[in-house]
Amino acid sequence: MLWITLIVLILLCLIALFVFAGPNLSAYDTAVGEHFAKHPDDAQADERFLKIVAKVRAEVVANKSPKKGLASVRKFADELSDDLQTDTQFSQTTANGVPIEWATPVNCNPQRRVLFLHGGAFIFGSPKGHRKYSDRLAKMLGAAVASVDYRMLPENGRMKSVNDTQAAYQWILENGPEGKTALDFLLVSGDSAGGNLALMLSSWSKTAELRRPDAVVAFCPSSDMTLSSPTTIAHRHSDEMLGTSLGPIVVLPKIISLWIGAIAMRVNPANPLVSPLFGDLSDLPPTLIQVSSNEMLLGESIRYTNRAQQAGSKVSLQIWETQLHTWHLFNMGTGSAETAWAEVDKYLGALDTLKDASKINNQAA
Repeated sequence: MLWITLIVLILLCLIALFVFAGPNLSAYDTAVGEHFAKHPDDAQADERFLKIVAKVRAEVVANKSPKKGLASVRKFADELSDDLQTDTQFSQTTANGVPIEWATPVNCNPQRRVLFLHGGAFIFGSPKGHRKYSDRLAKMLGAAVASVDYRMLPENGRMKSVNDTQAAYQWILENGPEGKTALDFLLVSGDSAGGNLALMLSSWSKTAELRRPDAVVAFCPSSDMTLSSPTTIAHRHSDEMLGTSLGPIVVLPKIISLWIGAIAMRVNPANPLVSPLFGDLSDLPPTLIQVSSNEMLLGESIRYTNRAQQAGSKVSLQIWETQLHTWHLFNMGTGSAETAWAEVDKYLGALDTLKDASKINNQAA
């Protein structure tokens, strides 16, 4: 019996180390990216939001029930955009059977579309809670934004979020808010977990031989479900949003943390469809990644950018000093959040200018 137990343990270790761990990408840890200083208004904005987060965490602990705790977190996430004041219209429909929410601004051109994927650790979050993102992108681009209500953990395995996102992507290539419409410009975007899905679609659309996005914008994306970059451990105390949840996991022996991930997600953590960092990063659409200097996911974005650039892809990384994870949403309207959004606007505006120039040149030819 002892020998059987020993053999099983050895097999579990080997699977974790040689199947779940993925390739060693430490060669891509070289510093890269454009850096932005912290804004004087950030401290007050951070303090205000972290007080709200502390109340939610206290409520979760007081519940003493995982189910009730998850319900509290999901309620909080669904209310993140409740103070949004906008004339953008929101409507619900389905995309190949997947629930989505359209955001259509007053100046909407239905031939310009955005597929947006909300964050929330694949456990919480919703189009409703992330309306500030979809509203901002819609007005910035004069585009219709489809925010995907993909299936989440723990009720569903991680591949369900991948499947839903892929189905919505295929649908939006042909459909706008009023039905089938030609597509002139497509942006794929997401924050945190949604950034992971956005980066997945960027590579997958090539493999699937579909029309590629014209651009990808990922806000503080997760790209490595093996959690192998050095900042996952080094920044567990400085990351005030992710440190509490991910910190205790990443300090466990690697074999154990990998098995926790595989069991929780019901998929190999190194699968490129859930860890786009490990996929083919050549010939990607123009991509902008924004991340904070002190968050746990910084290292993943550095590795992704270095690998993609080495493969010849136009991926740009912008690093903001000491921000909350996805500060673009939590602190929207203040300090560095507005600076970051201005950079997104500048980036997408430059792409539009290049596209317009290309059209004129092609017509002249």
